[in-house]
Amino acid sequence: MNATRRNLSVKHTRHPSYKTQTPGRHRRQTHHGARGAVRSETAFGLRVLQHLAAEPDAGGKNLAVSPLSIHAALALLGAGARGATLDEIVALLGPAGGRAHALLASHIAMHVFADSSDGDGGPKVQFANAVWVDATAAPLKADYARVVAQHYRAQARQASFRTMPEEARPEINEWFEAATAGRIKEFLPQGSVGYDTAAILGNALYFKGVWESTFDARLTRHDAFHLHPAGGQVHVPFMSSGERQYIACRPDYKVLKLLYACGSGEHRRRFAMYIYLPNERHGLQAMLHRLASSPEQLEADSMALRSTVAVGAFKVPKFTISNKTEASRMLQRLGLCLAFSTAADFSELLDLERMKPPKLPLYVSQVYHESFVEVNDEGAEAAAATAIVGIFCCSAGWSRPVDFVADHPFMFLIKEELTGVVVFAGQVVNPSL
Repeated sequence: MNATRRNLSVKHTRHPSYKTQTPGRHRRQTHHGARGAVRSETAFGLRVLQHLAAEPDAGGKNLAVSPLSIHAALALLGAGARGATLDEIVALLGPAGGRAHALLASHIAMHVFADSSDGDGGPKVQFANAVWVDATAAPLKADYARVVAQHYRAQARQASFRTMPEEARPEINEWFEAATAGRIKEFLPQGSVGYDTAAILGNALYFKGVWESTFDARLTRHDAFHLHPAGGQVHVPFMSSGERQYIACRPDYKVLKLLYACGSGEHRRRFAMYIYLPNERHGLQAMLHRLASSPEQLEADSMALRSTVAVGAFKVPKFTISNKTEASRMLQRLGLCLAFSTAADFSELLDLERMKPPKLPLYVSQVYHESFVEVNDEGAEAAAATAIVGIFCCSAGWSRPVDFVADHPFMFLIKEELTGVVVFAGQVVNPSL
């Protein structure tokens, strides 16, 4: 591959990324070069959560989001972008830079979230990327297809967008459902895929793990959970334990780390859940704002949770969260604007030279994201899906066939085309007269 094609854009030289490397070298460079990308991904996740929590209808609503899934889908998008469009994608992902984000996305897909069952005692994980395209309209560029396959494990899949878009949608939804172990169904809503759809970039992930030290279900008790902002309370089941726990205390909050059992197989991984609990009952938004403004504090908190402490009262509620969002406006508020406009440059994604006239550029129309999280005595199960829908600009040539049956009153004009002057005008209300 040409040196100028080894990068998040495939060609863009200012943001080099997915260079072909040996696995060992890839791991070393990921460990060091992508460390900043991990911080950026964490900060990005907090910004996304903060924006979702600030939505007018989010008050008192449970939320869940997968920054990793969105990051992976945006990395796929960035691999097909260049110029100012790529700059915005990299800026949105964070200051680590395009190459670091690309290395992180590749490392996650190839190693950290390499699919595994829970037969070795560790968590069951699934991680999948895919790109759907209608090759009869415009196929993927060969370089793009090769890069996303080699470094993201992204499957290139055919879809009949031009001829049967509504038939293509359930096929795509079946892929998301299978990739999330059935937890995310009917992901793309009706109307999200049309005759002008050019490509859909998707990520799906699934996680199911048991606690390293499971909670004794016999100790689970219902108790009051205080609500905000409406006030009042509800009674829910709380898990409890008398064992030592990983807890760190800060001036305004406490943080708990719950470890998941670690497997012994080839893909040895370590997962944990962190629960940030503000000291004030109504302090969640202030804490979230503070952490989003200083994401390095999360890294400091993680470093502080190296040893366990004795606990007195200890209660963690069981919970299940499932929510779905169309994330276009949120991403635009975070600074990703060009990708949603006709000025977008995704010239590295589709081979427009092989497209029948007219050659139509591509832009993003919708971004869908859905997350599911369930926490109970045994452990946790979580799934996420992200889909970026790209359509052709001004795609009258690819729009849905329109019926025209003049079986009711209509108007007519006769015009002179060069000048545009109307020569005759009239209406027909009863052709039999």
